[in-house]
Amino acid sequence: MAETADARWANRSSLLAVLLAGGQHSRAGLTQQTGLSAATVSRVVEGLLDEGLVREGAVLQTGRRGRQGVVIEVAAERGVAVGVDLGGTTCRFLATDLLGHSPRYREEPTPRHLAADDLADWLAERVRALYADSAAPDVLRAGVIGLPGAVAADGLGVRGATNLPQIEGELFTRRVRRALDGTVAFGNDADLALEGELRHGAARTADTAVMFTVGAGFGAGVAVDRHVRGGPTGLVGEFGFLPVDSEDHTVEELVGAEGLMRAARDAGLDVDTAADLFVDSSPAARAVIDRFERALGVALIAVTIAYEPELVVLGGRVSASIDAAMTTRLRERVRRRLPACPELVHSELADLAGALGAVSRGLSALRVRFDVAPDAAAAVRADLELSALLSPAGTTR
Repeated sequence: MAETADARWANRSSLLAVLLAGGQHSRAGLTQQTGLSAATVSRVVEGLLDEGLVREGAVLQTGRRGRQGVVIEVAAERGVAVGVDLGGTTCRFLATDLLGHSPRYREEPTPRHLAADDLADWLAERVRALYADSAAPDVLRAGVIGLPGAVAADGLGVRGATNLPQIEGELFTRRVRRALDGTVAFGNDADLALEGELRHGAARTADTAVMFTVGAGFGAGVAVDRHVRGGPTGLVGEFGFLPVDSEDHTVEELVGAEGLMRAARDAGLDVDTAADLFVDSSPAARAVIDRFERALGVALIAVTIAYEPELVVLGGRVSASIDAAMTTRLRERVRRRLPACPELVHSELADLAGALGAVSRGLSALRVRFDVAPDAAAAVRADLELSALLSPAGTTR
């Protein structure tokens, strides 16, 4: 029976998903891993060789007698993924090849004084420069940009961006997409930070997880069955909007760095950063931190009721000041009201979580464009070369 078009596509998808996870593979090895026949594997590989998407490498040393197989490897330079984490104070950029290798990282202060169109042009110029590092005309490009606000399911509408209000609506996102010829998508920064932790960090073994990003503001991402959820308007997980007290302060106003510094000024405290409040033993500072802890407890109770996550990952600059004693108190606060409390863990990826989640999602988009089925593309467990990113902040890594 002749192979149908659907069958050819499914076979290609299955084999490419294995190759794009990295490692050394022979035709015989691909037959074992995919369950396809040797003839089908050979036919798909020959087609991929003709396209230039894979190439034959060295002889694969198996230690066995007889004819040795030849390594089939992905031409990683055929695709470039860019992940961007646009924060209220810092913008982080990460680019990799099709296998997640050869990472290039940089960070710059976010020019938050710019209007929407100028900020869009600033961002597009830097993404374009990362694309240009792979200048071959047949290179596929995919970028994902994390934004500090709720992003609608259409990938364009933004709301709740309190730290960068000029990106709200669609003017900013449409201008960026137009400047980059439609090669970018947008997501919530907390969602992407959680995606980074799911793939490479503290949530790698969790099925249901939540991430709180406590930085200039407050964001939260939710993953159920290892899929990050956003909702039609992007409001799933936006627990920063929850009111906390009789004055209608929200979680974000009480736990984000900008809210903490505002409260410090109102209390007459002379501190340089939000972190200083956590080590200041004065009654005024303790009152500010008590409100912080109470508001974070409200968010923790809400996510426990809504999702019963296995764990909650704490990320963002302010979260580094949450010590073991406060973590214990937060868990006790939840247990006084609910029968169980999720584990609280700190991010393993720190400031890189959002950019890593964004570039991981960009790599999935590239796999789909090379005809890997969407579910298989998202499930590829390719390891990024994280060790190459561990250089001093503010430099190319």
